[in-house]
Amino acid sequence: MSEVFAREHIGINVDLKDKNDYLKYIASLAATLGIGKDEQGVYEGLVNREKEFETNLGDGIAIPHTKSNYINVPAIIVVKPKCEVQWGGDYEEGVKFIISILSPDNQKDNIHLKLLASLSRKLIYDEFKSALVNASDEEEIYNMIEEALNS
Repeated sequence: MSEVFAREHIGINVDLKDKNDYLKYIASLAATLGIGKDEQGVYEGLVNREKEFETNLGDGIAIPHTKSNYINVPAIIVVKPKCEVQWGGDYEEGVKFIISILSPDNQKDNIHLKLLASLSRKLIYDEFKSALVNASDEEEIYNMIEEALNS
């Protein structure tokens, strides 16, 4: 599944104000990389999903995602904020690592569920979550996400 994730899908030490700014950043990066057809449409998909269910998993990790006709190709975008972000949900602790799953609405093989399942298999391990949150460089992050997607 590595065709959905590349080094240019990673933003490190991104310094934005709040959760909405991070969702806008993800949508903008998706549009810039050709993952998304329309930045505003991708952003609205992410916001609507957050309204349905907060994507803060706890332990400093959030997985905002959307399945939308504004997405061209399935992809994962990873963002490492410079500072902890208040995300909401049932956790007081903020988010320090964001993994966004973007999937076209017309995807027949439910790729978004496969990506979420692959990541979830690794995210049950405290060691893996801690390593992600504490990762400091692009190569380290890339290798950990690739390992999760291919496990």
